[in-house]
Amino acid sequence: MRDLIGPFLYKILGWTGFFEGTNFGVGLLTASMILAIMILPIISSLTRDIMNAVPNSQREAVLALGATRWEMIRIGVLRNSRIGIVGAIMLGLGRALGETMAVTMVIGNHPDISKSLFAPGYTLASVIANEFSEATGDLYLSALIEIGLALFLVTIVVNAIARLMVWAVTRNAPARVN
Repeated sequence: MRDLIGPFLYKILGWTGFFEGTNFGVGLLTASMILAIMILPIISSLTRDIMNAVPNSQREAVLALGATRWEMIRIGVLRNSRIGIVGAIMLGLGRALGETMAVTMVIGNHPDISKSLFAPGYTLASVIANEFSEATGDLYLSALIEIGLALFLVTIVVNAIARLMVWAVTRNAPARVN
């Protein structure tokens, strides 16, 4: 990140302001890349299993109607597995929300909010992980517990949005009888 990707992004997209400042290799961009690498295998393996669960008769029926291979995938497979794919993405995002230690190690642990993705930052989970053992007073401990409550509320909001997305996808879909 510090030697290859950071200088490349600064040269290409430095004019945006999102890639300015000193790049130490730890920061928001590095944490984002780590999370993307962590959730991509989960999402892709679940999506593959979901797509494999579509019956072969469905694929063959679409091909028999004269569809190309891409149309068979788009119409026969993706249309039947879209609910499961949304669920797989939500599971991956849930894993990213709950990830604490990997992000804590690479985000830089700096409480300032910066526009640059090269700058270090702090997540709610890393604040709790770093400072809970050092909480001495009641106010300090209460503040950390309140941060945990805020993280819990964010998780509830993300799950509610996921349910709304699944409802939006399935509201016009006919009931399937197996």
